[in-house]
Amino acid sequence: MQRHNVREVAAGKWSALLQGFGLTERQLSGRHGPCPMCGGKDRFRFDDKEGRGTWFCSHCGAGDGVRLVMEVKDWDFKTAANEIEQIAGHVTAGPQQSSRSDAEKIASLNRAWSESKPLMDGDEAMRYLAGRGLCLDKLPSALRLHPGMVYRDGSEISGKFPVMLARVSDQLGNGLSLHRTYLNAGQKAPVEKPKKLMPGKPISGGAIRLFDAGEFLGVAEGIETALAARELFGVPTWACVSAHGIETFIPPDGVQRVTVFADNDANFTGQKAAMSLANRLSLAGIATDVQVPDSIGDWLDVLTGVQA
Repeated sequence: MQRHNVREVAAGKWSALLQGFGLTERQLSGRHGPCPMCGGKDRFRFDDKEGRGTWFCSHCGAGDGVRLVMEVKDWDFKTAANEIEQIAGHVTAGPQQSSRSDAEKIASLNRAWSESKPLMDGDEAMRYLAGRGLCLDKLPSALRLHPGMVYRDGSEISGKFPVMLARVSDQLGNGLSLHRTYLNAGQKAPVEKPKKLMPGKPISGGAIRLFDAGEFLGVAEGIETALAARELFGVPTWACVSAHGIETFIPPDGVQRVTVFADNDANFTGQKAAMSLANRLSLAGIATDVQVPDSIGDWLDVLTGVQA
């Protein structure tokens, strides 16, 4: 993605986006407070000039939202841009964002879920998953098919498509948001961003609970990657949506062992997120291991033989 494009996508959305990357309401209040980069207690201020996510720290300097994500997460530009898009989903920019209450967002999520149906053999979502090389012996209740949702790119409407919905839940199983995969004839819809999140609560720490978890749980980034890991290893695996989701994942009570099915990224983003989670969980007393494909790619690539 070109530099100017990610900034256009994120314009006016930074307050919601940055909460998704772990910043607090206090840090984004516009008042001086703790710096998310250097840790200074009263040297950072988020002013969001022209909706660009601008900020100033008397120690770290100044920058925009993209640079803030890069500094906080220690990512290069390309990685930060990709992760910003993942978290952005369909966040509304400008005054509409602030005028839409949490209750309205929840009502919209509930309405979309109620309008959808459980997956069935031969439906649009199952055709899509089969086309990705997946063979499901159990249909996850966290996935449903919506008959048709409008796709918007900013204020432009690009059409209406069937959508595979996935429920993102927190540590206690409470709903946070819905992940959408826009479909067309058993494939991803021909739109710029066929996978989006609906406006909801911040999803840091959450996951798409594809299968029932016992004491042993697997986690992966994407839905298809998690389904592939379960098919390959027989481990109930949840999808955390992105590398940031892996890094911040909080397992539910009762989980004693976690396997992280990491993406093998050329820039080491997937591996770094997986190791960060493994370190945090291990310190908390949860046995953790990381499985990485031998070649660049993810576990769906391994399943379908795409890797060399």
